[in-house]
Amino acid sequence: MTELGNRLKEAREAKGYTLDELQKVTKIQKRYLQGIEEGDYSSMPGSFYVRAFIKQYAEAVQLNPEELFETYSSDIPKNNDESIPVNLSRVKSKGSSRRTSPVMNFLPTVLGVGLLIGVIFVIWIVVQQLSDPGNQAENNADPETEQSVNIEQPEGTEEPAEEAPEESADANDEPAEEEPVEEEPPAEELSIESTGVQGEDNNFTVTNSQEELTLQIASDNSWITIRDREGNILYDAAVESGNDLNFDASGLDWVRVRVGNSSVTSVQLNGEPVEFGGSGVTQNMIFEIESAS
Repeated sequence: MTELGNRLKEAREAKGYTLDELQKVTKIQKRYLQGIEEGDYSSMPGSFYVRAFIKQYAEAVQLNPEELFETYSSDIPKNNDESIPVNLSRVKSKGSSRRTSPVMNFLPTVLGVGLLIGVIFVIWIVVQQLSDPGNQAENNADPETEQSVNIEQPEGTEEPAEEAPEESADANDEPAEEEPVEEEPPAEELSIESTGVQGEDNNFTVTNSQEELTLQIASDNSWITIRDREGNILYDAAVESGNDLNFDASGLDWVRVRVGNSSVTSVQLNGEPVEFGGSGVTQNMIFEIESAS
């Protein structure tokens, strides 16, 4: 057993945790916890996970992870960039933007302009038809009927030419009344509902109709850990004043955010503030995310 493992074990026992209980608190498998205490990291997937698990273990037993890394650096494998999971790239630094295809940026504009041109063209055709009574009279007249009337007309009688077409044209000059179109109320883009507080866990149901979902965290100084439903660590680092965290949660259906110091930390979803409901310093925010249909 290493000195680091011995200190972690003593802190765990002082808190009254068994390994099974610590496994429930940290969501780290029991065999990994045993490996940390015994200094055997061979069963773990990589040096990044070793350091991440030690941080989570230390936080659960109220020890400072950075102090442990500095004091027991010889007992902890160094982190390699290639061992960092791909899903950590989901974290966006402050001021970063989500890049989209140029075609997708201009597509709504092109569709809107095309639709507007089509509407204007249809209106122009209708106006032309309504404003040309001569064409309507020619279309409505029956050539054979006109010929038979001209044959039977007595000599010396004036023909009341084109009075009927004028009446028809006058009748058609009045446009039909258009029925008003009822506009559907816009769908609510984001809904955040608190479903209760259990110990350190603040539970929320999020209904989101947008493609993007951004978790924004600001703090003076607090350790933040973000996990998905399978327990994978998506973010694990300190958030300090002036260096806010913008985390892209698009495509996730469940997110757990553990905040080391909730008293100096604020959380928002797409700009909507989310309040802590518990009274402890260390609190969890669990979001069950549903897409609006």
